[in-house]
Amino acid sequence: MSTTEPRLLRVEVVADLPILWATLRRLELPATLDRHFPAPLHWKGPLTPGDVLAVWLLFLVSRGDHCLNHVQPWVAQHQGTLSALLGKRVLPTHAHDDRLADWLTRLGAGSSFSALERDLNQQTIRVYQLPTDVVRIDTTTANSYADVLSAQGLLQFGHSKDDPDRPQLKIAAAILDPLGLPLATAVVPGNAADDPLYIPAIQSVQQALGVGGRTYVGDCKMAALATRAFVAAGGDFYLCPLAEAQLSRAERRELLRPVWDGTQALQPVWRPGPEGQPDEQVAEGFAVDVASTARAGGAAVRWYGAPRAGTFAGVRAGPRGGTGASAGDSHGGLA
Repeated sequence: MSTTEPRLLRVEVVADLPILWATLRRLELPATLDRHFPAPLHWKGPLTPGDVLAVWLLFLVSRGDHCLNHVQPWVAQHQGTLSALLGKRVLPTHAHDDRLADWLTRLGAGSSFSALERDLNQQTIRVYQLPTDVVRIDTTTANSYADVLSAQGLLQFGHSKDDPDRPQLKIAAAILDPLGLPLATAVVPGNAADDPLYIPAIQSVQQALGVGGRTYVGDCKMAALATRAFVAAGGDFYLCPLAEAQLSRAERRELLRPVWDGTQALQPVWRPGPEGQPDEQVAEGFAVDVASTARAGGAAVRWYGAPRAGTFAGVRAGPRGGTGASAGDSHGGLA
């Protein structure tokens, strides 16, 4: 008869958790979170706030589930794995939904999240050595079946391409191209206009990646004069179609008339072909340089014709005559 005390074994599904945790550690996410969101005075337990938020992010990425009350049961199912990864004892109560809700409120308050976003972007770019030449900016909306609670809430009725009978919130995002890595996001009420969202998004990217030499790509709502002046003042480029507010239909017809008359030479537009294959001509176009003047940050900015090679609408800023800034702007057309 054996008198040895039986050893209890626990079987857990490890799944993708070690790989995800190694990625978060490489990005120094827990330490960065602790730096921007230090533990409050009443905080207890071996886990730091950065550890708890990182475990929460593990759940979000691994499970694709945003429900707060699902995190604690998930931690209970993977308690041994999470404790081994963190090197600390992880308890299900560390991820109680009330605790996570408090942190969600704290993450959205003040300017700490913007600073966190900036530091994480810099760390991500450094770790993966990503090219940062092109950033795409756009807005989208998300409808909800919830009710509009107040005029100050996020859910509001606004212009909707999906369902105008339901309230919505609006999301603006700056994305690193071509990877698709989000650099900056902003969630605003659903009745907010798109135009004012572009400059804050560009400012967030500039704080993380620096100013000058970067191309911002967007739709016609990014073509507002104030936005283009802001980009030009920072020595960056923009690429976007001009709406009728910036270039009327009559002006477009006048620009295209020489093409129809056969007096305007067209330039080929090439798209890189597959590896080992020649480039493909996808269109023909032309560029017309136009000088523009506006104010950005209280200073006058002037940008003029200097289109970048391979594009038909771009800006480039630099000193001119010792005053303000100068840049290139071009109206273009494709045939």
